[in-house]
Amino acid sequence: MKRKALVFTVLVFAGAMLGAALAAGELPAYPVKGQVVNELHLFDNPEAVIFSLDGRYLFVANTAVHGNAKKPFGFTEGAGSISKLEVGPRGDARIVDLHFIDHLTAPLGMAVLPVDTGLFTRGTIFAPVGSAPLSDAQGNPITDRKRLKTKIIAFNPDSGEIEGEINLSWGSYFARKSGGPVVLCNALAFDDEGNLYFTDTGFGADQFDPPIPYNGGTWKVPVSAIDDLALGKNPEQEPQFVPNPGWPDGVEVSPLTGNVWVNTVGGSSLDPSNGGIWELTAADFAAGKPVAPRFRDLGKLDGLDFSARGTQFETEIKFSPNFVIVVPPKGKPMELKLDPPVELSGPADVVVKGLEDGSLLLVVPELTALDPTPWNDDVTIIHLPAGFESAGR
Repeated sequence: MKRKALVFTVLVFAGAMLGAALAAGELPAYPVKGQVVNELHLFDNPEAVIFSLDGRYLFVANTAVHGNAKKPFGFTEGAGSISKLEVGPRGDARIVDLHFIDHLTAPLGMAVLPVDTGLFTRGTIFAPVGSAPLSDAQGNPITDRKRLKTKIIAFNPDSGEIEGEINLSWGSYFARKSGGPVVLCNALAFDDEGNLYFTDTGFGADQFDPPIPYNGGTWKVPVSAIDDLALGKNPEQEPQFVPNPGWPDGVEVSPLTGNVWVNTVGGSSLDPSNGGIWELTAADFAAGKPVAPRFRDLGKLDGLDFSARGTQFETEIKFSPNFVIVVPPKGKPMELKLDPPVELSGPADVVVKGLEDGSLLLVVPELTALDPTPWNDDVTIIHLPAGFESAGR
């Protein structure tokens, strides 16, 4: 099936490749194909998807990239939104509200709170908004530092009401701790205890006048600190930070070990791994020092999620066609082939959901950047049969 051409990787993540580059088709194929069961052409540069705690509803973050291909990549200020859908066990979908939450800037990778914190109830969805690179409606880069308003919002999945927020920008705890604001809060994850993790990709820092120093890496926010930060207080238990070169993007917690996995958008002189995957332990966060990647030379990675059995799903956005990478718990990266062989266009922050029969639903948002026609971009739903994970072990 022919899909819209992807210009995102050319315009957004331009830079010299380091080391041996991964050629398209170099990864071995995963032994079982994914079946494409639904393609929804309804969204505006969707970058992230998440299921509600009960698995009934799917939320889609529309980043609203401007449509001017002659201008630099940027999220249009105030034009983003979050959609709400009801999704059945075989990928059938019904729109509940395409504009469930409106007037956001750059909503990106979301996560579901697994515990009560006091201020926020279990099942509340957290989403980063306000990140760079920023553009006005005409696609002109926003250079005023004061317009950077990165934060994490917490919204009620039933009503869409925003119940609180954590400031990541100027004057925030994070800016005071690191010497500068979070520039691009790209993805979120919770562990079972409710500790929150997020990546600062750092991309877009140089669009401001003067540029903001690069500070890419992964933050760990203890569950005990979430309410204090949302109330504007200094937390008693301080967040921790692991610096990471190479524009860290996806972040998720392994259900098997509780360790935190992060990937990077290779293709930058900042990234010696040329697209790597990192595993971070509690000791790594306590030490606050960079660690070596588990895998490298994978290209430009974006989304990351785990199945309940510990299989990783990553998205790759450099090579044409783009693809999904599958990493078994003790295995090596493999390419997921699709049936029919659709062309994914900028696959970003995926989510995987286990079904009662042992099969999986993999949902892939496709950030088709600089598409001049909003609200016809794609979310693809892929069914992975029972036994899929056993085949790769």
